[in-house]
Amino acid sequence: MADVMALLALEGAREFVRALSAGAAEWLLRIPELWRRSDEPTRERMAAELGRTATELEAAGEDAAVRIRAEAIWETRLRDLLAAHPEARTEVEGIIEQIRREAPAAPQVRQNIIASGQNATAQGVVGGSIHNHAAPGTVPLGTPASGDPAPGASPGPGAEVQVEREDRAR
Repeated sequence: MADVMALLALEGAREFVRALSAGAAEWLLRIPELWRRSDEPTRERMAAELGRTATELEAAGEDAAVRIRAEAIWETRLRDLLAAHPEARTEVEGIIEQIRREAPAAPQVRQNIIASGQNATAQGVVGGSIHNHAAPGTVPLGTPASGDPAPGASPGPGAEVQVEREDRAR
């Protein structure tokens, strides 16, 4: 059961932060109500923290580090809430489902990079991945220093490939 609560806290944090990142201000009113089971000062503190998180996310723009930190903070808060009040599980699940149905999707990032010229390399990083593509007729990245093309690599149509080797076996 603890694993279910931990997963629920993780999913809740992700959805809360996604809704706040997308500017869904109506969630600023719904989420703190989860803490009404504790006491009024706690509920008010959670409302203030949620507002602060929304402000930080807006100021951060596309900074993933701010979003990740906010998710970790809200995951901890939800874990604590669910540990103290397991009966809140149904309400947390309901809010997560409402956010998934109603909150706008987070903006998608697309990056296009073009590199042209001799020995040019196009590289791009989106979401922590990097993909390298060699243009037709160029030596692909990852070609060993020996000059042998990488397995399955094609130098491109009409390209001549000359590899000089020394025969070291005597």
